[in-house]
Amino acid sequence: MRIGIDIRKINDTGIGRYIASLVENLLRVDDKNEYVLFFDPKDAEKFDDLKTRVTTIIEPSGKYSVAEHFSLPSKANRLGLDIFHAPHYVLPFFMKVPSVVTVHDVIHLLDPAFGLPAREYARFMIRSAVTRARRVITVSDYTKRNLIGLFNATSEKIRVIPNGGGDGFAHSSDDAIKKTADKYGITPGYYLFVGSDRPHKNLKAVAEALRLMGDDSFFVVAGRVSDDSKKLFAGVEGRVRFIGQNIEKGEMAALYSGASALLFPSFHEGFGLPPLEAMACGTPVVASNASCMPEILGDSAVMADPLDYRSMAEGLAKLKNDPAYRADYIAKGRERVRAYSWEKVARMTLEVYEACV
Repeated sequence: MRIGIDIRKINDTGIGRYIASLVENLLRVDDKNEYVLFFDPKDAEKFDDLKTRVTTIIEPSGKYSVAEHFSLPSKANRLGLDIFHAPHYVLPFFMKVPSVVTVHDVIHLLDPAFGLPAREYARFMIRSAVTRARRVITVSDYTKRNLIGLFNATSEKIRVIPNGGGDGFAHSSDDAIKKTADKYGITPGYYLFVGSDRPHKNLKAVAEALRLMGDDSFFVVAGRVSDDSKKLFAGVEGRVRFIGQNIEKGEMAALYSGASALLFPSFHEGFGLPPLEAMACGTPVVASNASCMPEILGDSAVMADPLDYRSMAEGLAKLKNDPAYRADYIAKGRERVRAYSWEKVARMTLEVYEACV
């Protein structure tokens, strides 16, 4: 088969991790098929050393643009693709090649914080994608149920393929932890939040939990947070450090490893990678009990209602201060991570491709 994959969102956070990990593992486990990767012009240098069975195509049309609905189908036809994979919910409208689409979540439709234009665009494109694609991949049963409930999607054409979780993450050395902590001006033993200030990520829970904890508690926030959102921490701003986004993987592992616990309080997620990455690094987790998190994490994390700030604060403190409790959740986390593998994702995705032709 000649398989085309749109990888223009490879630098995004969650979807970018999915794209990069999927492509890396497909090229490692598949020695039969050819791949055509459509990438953004600014990423050209990243693909200079790919295998001979890979063709790289610069795709100048913008993400979420009108042009992509014409340009990508035209190239797919000209290049003789057997399969086209859209790794997020935008499947070009005029694509005639048999297609697979991955729908990670329907957060735009569930979270009222998203404006009407974004919500209606997502509604139209997701409905179009799940209707026209030969197969649909979701990363959780939770998202599959949403597609069936919201769009009357055909259950039989949807394949649930959970993300790879903690692959490539492990507890860092003391030297790596110290080096990363020194770089960001923090002291190991902090609590960690990994995510943005988008409403569904529930950054407010971090601020409220911090207010309920002792004065010696300290949070590190890794992700894109606006100055306006930082106002949530008024009164406790001296006990939080914002270190931004685009943190390379080795440093991210060191940040997880240096934390007492991770707080992941989202209202909505399609999967949620940070809890599993933290667990792979031996860091216990307090997570929201909403959306897909019980499905993904089972009993391996301390679960709390995303609006129950006191339970979150108490869970974080106990994970730090109760050695037996902490050890139990570290062991559960390490066991849970073993269920997820990017190699498994690649092999299952190949099965989906084969089912389309």
